[in-house]
Amino acid sequence: NGGSVYSNGVIVARTSAGAYVAVSQACTHDGTNVQFESSNNRFHCSNHGANFSTAGAVQNGPANQPLKQYSATLSGNLLRIQG
Repeated sequence: NGGSVYSNGVIVARTSAGAYVAVSQACTHDGTNVQFESSNNRFHCSNHGANFSTAGAVQNGPANQPLKQYSATLSGNLLRIQG
């Protein structure tokens, strides 16, 4: 648990609880790629310090818009991202 991968403008992460989540990888403040912080169970933009929940909601700025959330569904060994 706690890993992440980038693909086609989306970051897919596995939370500490084992769930898969997917959001747009570009911070809504300035476009910097966010990273998943498994220890804090959130997405973080290292450029200016914005943080987002695993659902993409802004936890603190300077970003004021959420990350786009995608549906992540695991079926067997296939993870499907839709949105």
